[in-house]
Parts: sequence; structure tokens; C-alpha cells
Amino acid sequence: MRPKKAITISIMVIVLLFVYYSIGAAPIISDENYTYISGLTWHNTYEAGIQDAREENKPLLVYFWAIWCQYCRKLHEEVYPDEEVSKILEEDFVLVAIDLDTNNRAAQRFGVQYPPHLLFLTPEEETITRIPGYLPKEELLPILENIKEQTATIQSQDDRTTTEDTGR
Repeated sequence: MRPKKAITISIMVIVLLFVYYSIGAAPIISDENYTYISGLTWHNTYEAGIQDAREENKPLLVYFWAIWCQYCRKLHEEVYPDEEVSKILEEDFVLVAIDLDTNNRAAQRFGVQYPPHLLFLTPEEETITRIPGYLPKEELLPILENIKEQTATIQSQDDRTTTEDTGR
């Protein structure tokens, strides 16, 4: 075998091995109903998320992302895994992750054109706030805490109104 042919075959083998191991190393991040990002469980569809938000009377975080998005990766690796952030998200929000590459219809519905994009909604589907782009933990955490406090205040007002209406 000539050296040129041997080098070509060797390079092809290396490229094939690289592709094979790259695909095998990619974690499975979704199933039929959920996406798993940074140890958190996110609904795959807006409809499932808003239904849970209504049942649990919690605000909804709709996170628009894409696998190729570098700022999304930063959120996945640096922001969402943070103990304080993940605790608030897990306990006080219903989470929905919309992959823009597979669900462009949802992005159009909410006017989202690029990832990352965070949309916070009430269980009644009213917009609380939207964040187009990346935010580090230090900037996202106060927003999460503020939404959590607003929600708690509204819920306590609703509870007082219900108590007054029923006379209990």
C-alpha cells in the first residue's frame, strides 16, 4: 500500500471514530413529555406546562433554546445548576423548555426569534416579563425572587378574598 493511500485511510478512520464517539457522548435530554436540562425537569410543550401552572397556581417559565446556542449552553452549565437558582425554579415555577429547532410554531406564537429567551407568565397566561438573551446567575436570581414574591402576594390576596366571600 502506498503511503498516500495509508494516510487517507487513517484520516478517514479517525474522522469516523470522532463522529461515532461524539454522537455517543451526547446526553439524551428529552423524552416524550419532558426535557432534562441541568438536573431540572421541563415540560416539552406549552400546553402541558400551562395546565400544570393552573393546577399548581404557579408562574410559568417558558425557556426557548437550541442545541447550537452557546449562551443556552452557558445557562445549562453555569446558571440553572446553581443551588439557589435550581431550588427556586424547582419549587416555585412550572418549567417549559421549547427547542426552537423542533418547535418553531411555539416560538412564532410568542414572537421569539432567537435563543435563549425566557418568558415568564401567570397561570392565567398574562406576561410577567420576558428576557431575550443570556443573564448570569447574579442578574437572574433577583428576577426569580421578585416573581416568586409577587406570586405569593397575589395568592395571599386571593386567599383573603375567598375567605371574605365564604365568611370563613
